Amino acid sequence: MKRILLTAVLAVLMVLNVAAKDYDVIIAGGGTGGFATAVQAARMGCNVLLIEETDWLGGQMSAAGVATMDEGTVGIRNHGIYQEFYHKADQYYKNIGETVGTCYWNSESCAVEPSVGQVLIYDMIKEVNKLGKGHIDVLLYTKVVEVFKQGDKINAVKIEKGLQGAKKTEKIACKILVDATEYGDVIPLTGARYRIAKHVSGSIDHASKVQDFTWTAIVKEYSAGLPEELKVKTPPKGYEAYKRHLSYIKRHTADDYNVYANPTSWNTVAYYRGLPNSETKGIDEYTTKTELNIAQNDVPVSVGDIEVPELRWKKEMELRKKTLGLIYYMQNELGLNWSVDVSQKYDSPYNVWLTNKMVTDFPDLKPYEAVLKHFPVMPYVRESRRIVGLHTLISSEIDRTKKPVPFKDAISINDYPEDLHGSKRPQDLDIDIDPAASSAAESHDWDSRTGAFYVPMRSFIPEKIDGFLAAEKNISQSRLVNGATRLQPSTMLNGQAVGNIAALSVKLGVQPRNIPAVLVQVEQLEAGAPLFGKPIIDLVKGTDNWKSAQLCLINGLLDMPGKRFFPEDPISKDNFEKIVRDNNLKIETPKGVITRAFAAELFRNYLVAEANSAISKVK
Repeated sequence: MKRILLTAVLAVLMVLNVAAKDYDVIIAGGGTGGFATAVQAARMGCNVLLIEETDWLGGQMSAAGVATMDEGTVGIRNHGIYQEFYHKADQYYKNIGETVGTCYWNSESCAVEPSVGQVLIYDMIKEVNKLGKGHIDVLLYTKVVEVFKQGDKINAVKIEKGLQGAKKTEKIACKILVDATEYGDVIPLTGARYRIAKHVSGSIDHASKVQDFTWTAIVKEYSAGLPEELKVKTPPKGYEAYKRHLSYIKRHTADDYNVYANPTSWNTVAYYRGLPNSETKGIDEYTTKTELNIAQNDVPVSVGDIEVPELRWKKEMELRKKTLGLIYYMQNELGLNWSVDVSQKYDSPYNVWLTNKMVTDFPDLKPYEAVLKHFPVMPYVRESRRIVGLHTLISSEIDRTKKPVPFKDAISINDYPEDLHGSKRPQDLDIDIDPAASSAAESHDWDSRTGAFYVPMRSFIPEKIDGFLAAEKNISQSRLVNGATRLQPSTMLNGQAVGNIAALSVKLGVQPRNIPAVLVQVEQLEAGAPLFGKPIIDLVKGTDNWKSAQLCLINGLLDMPGKRFFPEDPISKDNFEKIVRDNNLKIETPKGVITRAFAAELFRNYLVAEANSAISKVK
């Protein structure tokens, strides 16, 4: 663990000394979406500035402590940058005799200690920088405070650097600006229209509900006894109201490991979000480290808690206080020797500053200061502002009980159910744009709601503002769809797609809205991110045949009823000519036998040539 933390410190020192210069791409927010955008854009040759308001990278996954990856199906683990991250985590834990398969009672699930997750992110950034194509600079303690435009095109931002009392501002030019913040805080600065809850900017009701937020905590068992400073000796203010929910957890129950039992046991809670333990290195016989991210410490949130700084600050205090109440309950009602995990090193300069400020503003938190400094540095924000894009993705388009829409401009595959934490009453939903949301939100058939669905390129691009993309929970989507795209693997994969859009925009000299989706699809395939929802078991991933098949399947030029593409099977000349006619392709029928693989190659080459021709006309 010492090696990991030292690596993290060195990584931070390596990237903080950033000289003032212009960038191809500036990304606000160093979470899962932001880091993936940065990595992919730099791999394609862009000079990237990744800025983060805290001093932790990884957003919801590490900075917010949601360290158990929420995969709808194991298939998503074979996609793009999330596959890379998963394999790095898997190898790290195998090397110390641990496993990533410690959560959800499923050895195929992925759990990563936040400190390890952050180091893996820095490792990936350093690897990109060593390639010498593009480069990623990282600025911590930094946020975008102003956006500059020429007409509707963004060309620069003003950033604010430093903690309270030591802040400096600087103007930096860019070709593309990406909002990958947890709250969608850059969107209002751009002038782009956005949705929040069921409203559109300009007619917002601060009382409307969004999904519940959680201030998680990483806790571990102190088998030799709780250190004094980590004891929560008195209940926090409001504890009696919290206890009504907390009493659902018992020390033991007759059905000790059943997540559906009521009441449930502490063992169930611990195993549900169980984490590997780098300190014990494989000697655990049971879970000794876990993530407090359960219904009992969720807190209802309203639009005003996002839009109004004072209300947000007060809500974040409430979030921290409720998790303090859960730890008090664990220690004093259940008699557990569990408390915050100091080995995660959340007591960073940013978090010490944040906690001191919160204790000053809310003095009743003073007795818990030592514990609060080991909480994650940010809350788990499940729902944020969302751009009004060229296409708004709605629940009927991702419905896995039927067939998700295979958009011809699909550039990312997600796979989680439409999971809303609270705020799913009909009056909370944006049924004006998503009429099916009300019935789908109440569905409890979890298994039928997992599986692949498609995110179109248009959902990352605002309706009017140029030089701007969304890459987190803030893409153009309905509230219910947000419940399916907000998870760590999804935001990583969506961020990678945005990295490709941004890099192509810079490389080709055209705005994102003018880039043919085929060119982004080609880059996604080069990066190991499939386009078609079903696996192709008779083609090797990454080969030319696989890439051609993927491109043709998502563009509707060829079909595949099962899981085999049958590349050597022939296509009749009549069938080939029908595909050409139906899709208005200008391709001559080849002589001789036309196999499916040969046809896919012809179609792929044609689509790419047409896309490049379209770009030349735009220029």
